[in-house]
Amino acid sequence: MTKVSFDLKEKIPVKEKQQRGTPLFPLQYNFCNTENPYYDLWLHWHTEFELIHIISGSYNLFVGDHEITLKKGDSCIIPGKTVHGDAPEKGASKYESAVFDIELLRQHGFSPDSFINDILMENISLQNHIPAEQKDIFDIVEFLFSTIREQKDSWDIISSGTLILFFGLLKKHHFFTEKKILPVQKRLRNKKLDIVLEFIKKNYGNDITLEQLSTAAGFSPKYFCRVFKEMTGKSPVEYLNWFRISRSCSFLRETNEKLPDIAKKCGFKDFSYFIKIFHRYKGMTPLKYKNMELKPDKKEN
Repeated sequence: MTKVSFDLKEKIPVKEKQQRGTPLFPLQYNFCNTENPYYDLWLHWHTEFELIHIISGSYNLFVGDHEITLKKGDSCIIPGKTVHGDAPEKGASKYESAVFDIELLRQHGFSPDSFINDILMENISLQNHIPAEQKDIFDIVEFLFSTIREQKDSWDIISSGTLILFFGLLKKHHFFTEKKILPVQKRLRNKKLDIVLEFIKKNYGNDITLEQLSTAAGFSPKYFCRVFKEMTGKSPVEYLNWFRISRSCSFLRETNEKLPDIAKKCGFKDFSYFIKIFHRYKGMTPLKYKNMELKPDKKEN
């Protein structure tokens, strides 16, 4: 399943920095089960593109500043440097994704590059959601992931060629909007959100008030709550608790610290409240979570 890296030196939404695939073939395959208790895809971004394919169920995620609902057979293309992650109600789904360096597809100055250049230069905005009903794209995505999963002879060449065909079909069916430029006010709000998220990242172990967060954003508390909800799908308090629980999960998995110490380190001064909030987000107690054995997810075709 996808594991989101967490670098305390970086701004959040977190930038993932791990190697994708190999230097010779920078493509990484992920299988995710949203019902797995270890699954948690918080807001993050990476320079690589990502293609998501829903195997079963329904999955809700944020891409940019909007929520998308994906059902069985649907796909979602996420350009590099685009913030994305689980929606508050992510749903129950099994899905797979391919995270890849867009340079795999570049023809170095020839005609096919122009469409990708327009995406990278933000002259056009891709339509992220590709419904299963778009049959020719659906068939290509199914073939692509089958190729990546099986990794038979020449799978790398076939995969990169199939990705080029995928982008060609996006252009053919006009799954994009031309010259979509963010208004000045919207760009400013995005910058303010980065400041607030960075503040939470650096201070989540301390007491944080709504007034502190709204001041960091330069907004009134009332306006700040509305803007934050619109952009993240969570209230500031919900996001703070969610972030703290996500951090506590890392400590539970990776250290032998006592539960009360982890709770305190993650900003929960009241241990019983930590237990309550942990159960709300994870559906189990921290102790049960710590003692669980993570079994490999089985891929479904």
